[in-house]
Amino acid sequence: MENTSEQHRSLQVLIVGAGIGGLTAALGLRQQGHHVTLFERSRLARETGAAIHLAPNCHNVLRRLGVFPETFGANPVNGITEYEGTALKFDLDLRKPLSVWKNPWMLSHRVALHEDLKRQATSPDGAGVPAVLKTSSPVTAVDPDTATVTLEDGSSFSGDLVLGADGVSSVTRKIVAGPEITPFGSGKSAFRFMIPFPQIRENPVTAQLAGRQGYMTMWMGDDRRLIMYPCNDNTVMNFVGIHPSELSASKGEGWDRGVSKEVLLDVYSTFDETVRALLEMVDISELKVWTLLDMDKIPRWHTGRLALLGDAAHPFLPYQGQGGGIAIEDAACVAALLPRDTTPAEIPERLALYESIRGERAHKVQALTRLAGMDMNDPNRGTFNVMEFMHYNFAHDEWQNTTEKLNSHLQSREPTSGSTLPTAVSAS
Repeated sequence: MENTSEQHRSLQVLIVGAGIGGLTAALGLRQQGHHVTLFERSRLARETGAAIHLAPNCHNVLRRLGVFPETFGANPVNGITEYEGTALKFDLDLRKPLSVWKNPWMLSHRVALHEDLKRQATSPDGAGVPAVLKTSSPVTAVDPDTATVTLEDGSSFSGDLVLGADGVSSVTRKIVAGPEITPFGSGKSAFRFMIPFPQIRENPVTAQLAGRQGYMTMWMGDDRRLIMYPCNDNTVMNFVGIHPSELSASKGEGWDRGVSKEVLLDVYSTFDETVRALLEMVDISELKVWTLLDMDKIPRWHTGRLALLGDAAHPFLPYQGQGGGIAIEDAACVAALLPRDTTPAEIPERLALYESIRGERAHKVQALTRLAGMDMNDPNRGTFNVMEFMHYNFAHDEWQNTTEKLNSHLQSREPTSGSTLPTAVSAS
């Protein structure tokens, strides 16, 4: 039997990776009363990734943790316009349909979200003990039985559990699931760039695109597409240009590989004059391309005192804008499963419960994303209900779901205990 001090001490949590999933987990676990240390391989000198969707499902989590996207320039989605070739397919005002959700679908600059999460996780202000962030600290090994991480310089750190939030090129995944399953190219790559609103507004060919704030516009070709949406309080347009990888000779996994404007223009040479006018505005120093990676389902998400979250567990393609959101949900689930009174002895059981809660949903959203990303000319594409996808994605509240699942688990184990789960300290 554990002594009283063991039962009530804070957990020591080690997180490998300080991206959006890792920082969200750090913030939630800090608020639950635990001590958190993050190990990030980069210097975090320049977090990249352009913009990110904050759909209602992950927006719920962020607000519960006291992260308010409107304070760092996120703007709501008001509508979607889609073209197939040069023909208008639909133009939808979504303000009323989206109002049914507890929180709005918002579009944020990725760097702004990352900075706010980092600030709140590590600041001396706020509930709990500030998380410790160690940059330039690549992890090379993890012992899942002792919750010990070893860094490239040979130093090691031990805790009560380790979370592998180290992205698509995860080191921790190999320890949990073995080296056999690795990410592979999906056959598509994506251009990323941004254009300031004034440039779009001042060009007579593109001016109409700046007339409605909060609108996402998609131009769909047979095997390529261009998506445009605003962020930074509608002052900048973010662009994602998805295309066959061989057209841009994109190789590797990074976000920061440059490409010439000539390649970009050639990929979309058959699109209409509005698209061509937009692409002529691109600042070549900001134009990046990266390979879109997919991965087969791994057999497990955890082993011993080590669990995976985000892209380490399930890399996402970008076709629904849910990759970051599902990582945020994973983080919320872990934090909600580890309230202040959790003991070290309970961790393996809680991590098994985490996988059982998150696995089905994460992989279903992954599957829906692959379906949404099929080429327009793919004979296997078929038809699907966009609103049905949206309902499944948006209606979920992971903190509430996990709270209910944990309470049921505790009551089934100790039916007369009346155990309840304390909620994280959060702003209303």
